[in-house]
Amino acid sequence: MVWLVNLLVFITAVLMVMLAATSLGRKHEVMERLGQIRNMDTRPSEDDIFHRPFRERVITPFFHNAGNALGNLAPSEIRQNMEKNLIYAGHPWNLTVNTLLGLQVLFGIGLPVLGLFFLGIVAPEHQFPGLFALLLLVLGFMMPNTIVKRKATERQKEIQRSLPDMLDLLLVSVDAGLAFDMALKKVADKMPGELSREIGKALDEIRMGKTRIEALRSMANRTGVPDISTFISAVIQAEQLGSNIAKTLDVQANTMRQRRRMRAEEEAMRAPIKMLFPLVFFIFPALFVVLLGPAGIRIVQTFINM
Repeated sequence: MVWLVNLLVFITAVLMVMLAATSLGRKHEVMERLGQIRNMDTRPSEDDIFHRPFRERVITPFFHNAGNALGNLAPSEIRQNMEKNLIYAGHPWNLTVNTLLGLQVLFGIGLPVLGLFFLGIVAPEHQFPGLFALLLLVLGFMMPNTIVKRKATERQKEIQRSLPDMLDLLLVSVDAGLAFDMALKKVADKMPGELSREIGKALDEIRMGKTRIEALRSMANRTGVPDISTFISAVIQAEQLGSNIAKTLDVQANTMRQRRRMRAEEEAMRAPIKMLFPLVFFIFPALFVVLLGPAGIRIVQTFINM
């Protein structure tokens, strides 16, 4: 019995020594690798820098630095509004808030300089060059943010137009027996456009560990479209209450089609009002010239002959 206890103690001691040696060896290996990483020169060489495009070497760093400098001065509310507009626009051209602020600085300075340069060539004796430069400064400063807002509005309209078709395809997929996530993947694969991209982002977030409810709410926040928020709220409510998701999708699809038809009717009713200004300022004067021009010429000739 005593030899058995001694054998167990010996085996335990050997195992503990082996475990300690293995741990120390791994720790030493990890420390060696960390030392190699610290000693690596991660800075780009001069050849790499000078072989990069001019945009990456000069223009992009200028925008970034100017945006950082201006971003420290800009109020948080303005930065939040810019970030919201960029999200709604889908971050066009990979813009960030700092880059957008840098573009505002560039256009706010560059447009007046170019305007004064061409003004000096075309009209060197202009009486109000300062006012002209001030107008160009305001226009240049507002231009980047205005373009982003326009992109956001166009993207939201595109998402709103494609929502009923997406719901129809989603309903058909669910009725065919697919799970809701698989039906969303089918829609993202089959439909082009911004809405399918947003659905793809939501599916990626689900694969990364987010719940379906969190991913769908994030999609609603990224789009900023009220119809998307209504649809996602209905889906979340149906999932929480255990309702039939196919019935919910059918109701939402019919509702979205009716809203799209109503919006089309509203646009058709506003069309005559929009056509009034081109008619008055462009078409009617041309008609008057065509119809009354010959009569006016004849009247002038008659008075000359008298």
